[in-house]
Amino acid sequence: MKHILRLFQPNKVANIFSKNSFHLIISNQILPLFIAIFATTLIYLYDHNQPNWGTYFSTLIQVTFELSPLLICKYLSLNSTGKKRSLYWMLGFVIMPLALFITANDNVGVMNWLISNDVTLGFIAAIELLSVINTLLANKKSSSRKIQLNLDSVVFGILLVLSFMFAMFLNSSDDPLANQPVNILIDLKRNFLNILSLIGYWIQIIVLFGCLYLIYLMNHHILVKRVLSQLGVFTYLWTTILFLLICYPVLAQITLWLPINDVLAPHTTHAIQNPFSFFNMYVGALVVIISTPIVMAFKLQKDHGQLAELQQEKLHTELKWLQQQINPHFLFNTLNNLYSLCLSKSAQAPDAILQLANLLRFVVYKGSEDVVELKDEIEYLNDYLSLQQLRVANKCQFDIDISEHNIAGLLVSPLLMVNFLENAIKHGIEPSNENSFLKVSMKVENQTLQFICENSVSKHLARESNDSGIGLKNVSRRLALMYPEKHQLKYEVDASNYRVELSLELETKFNESTGNE
Repeated sequence: MKHILRLFQPNKVANIFSKNSFHLIISNQILPLFIAIFATTLIYLYDHNQPNWGTYFSTLIQVTFELSPLLICKYLSLNSTGKKRSLYWMLGFVIMPLALFITANDNVGVMNWLISNDVTLGFIAAIELLSVINTLLANKKSSSRKIQLNLDSVVFGILLVLSFMFAMFLNSSDDPLANQPVNILIDLKRNFLNILSLIGYWIQIIVLFGCLYLIYLMNHHILVKRVLSQLGVFTYLWTTILFLLICYPVLAQITLWLPINDVLAPHTTHAIQNPFSFFNMYVGALVVIISTPIVMAFKLQKDHGQLAELQQEKLHTELKWLQQQINPHFLFNTLNNLYSLCLSKSAQAPDAILQLANLLRFVVYKGSEDVVELKDEIEYLNDYLSLQQLRVANKCQFDIDISEHNIAGLLVSPLLMVNFLENAIKHGIEPSNENSFLKVSMKVENQTLQFICENSVSKHLARESNDSGIGLKNVSRRLALMYPEKHQLKYEVDASNYRVELSLELETKFNESTGNE
């Protein structure tokens, strides 16, 4: 009780309207319970013939008040774990309803005041069952040991619950087979006291519904999946009609052999003892008509999911291929640079070898990852530029402005920006016999990276296209795959300058690990 009272403290009430709590309330865990509230209200107005809005709103408020303890316990159970979660659920869906049922039976005033009834409890039970099934379906991929649910098992579960409710309905009356029509009510007390007859009715209803389930299975796995998908609509229509004409007398005869139909006016054959009645075929056709669009919708959803998974796998494979193609390109350029330093017997060669080791370590261990921390990428770029400065500083002026502000926790795809630097060195600075320059600028504002690389170009190279080499082609493709609609890439080429501008919306560690903020 103290946990329930805490819910109404000011800070707890405020939490109800927080973002997470709002999503919890409108989720498929709580919102479907309001179906019981509105359905009970509308059924009450219809039964009492009171078609006015005043009675509607007053009845709606009363039903909401009656079911509010259940909603509160449901909310508390979703916000708890372990034993507390089970305790809150038992309190809301078992203990409170039983206490109210016992109180109403002992107090006529309470029974007359209550609007929610057995039908309301039936709605709630069905909604909770569907909620459990939905949760299992959502979590079935997390473990191979869990029950693998599909459309067939869901339909079977629903029919199982409906058969039990129908058995309780029959068991709530005295000799319902002879005294027809039967009043529409479920007497819980009578069902508890006559459990054996309840089980007998339930088994018979399961057999009855099982005949309909067989028609559904045939339609799902043979008629739709095989005939309709492979042979077309016309073949499906005549095959379905032939199937119904053959099987409906057999299934009808099975249901007529049940004790529940050992009366003059049975429940299953249009109130006559005739398995050949076309009414039975109408029932089978109704099962086919209802199940076909559902089966097609599930099949379409499954095919769409498989297609999306294949596309994602294809993109992932293409990205890995692009990254593997970039790494040798960078390695060959760097080895050429180191070879030049060794030929000139430069004293800076040992430092260059150490820097090369750091660069290769990044390429081998992090270059194949989807994303790396921006600070690691910046360290990699600084090492790369330092290595290049050792070799071409005599003819190239470097102007480097790489800011490390506002980069904490930001992620970026590895080995993107180094391609622009490689292109500048290889196609702008190395071929030139004149003094050249390389300007590199990078900063981050509001999780948006702004990268600019500008270099001088020799006159005889000024007309080269801005996609020289495989490096820039690959980086453009990687940007299109990794950052769709989240990047802007511009090239500017004139008689003496080559400029690249990249704007990139970055992700954070939090986004990458949880998928949301």
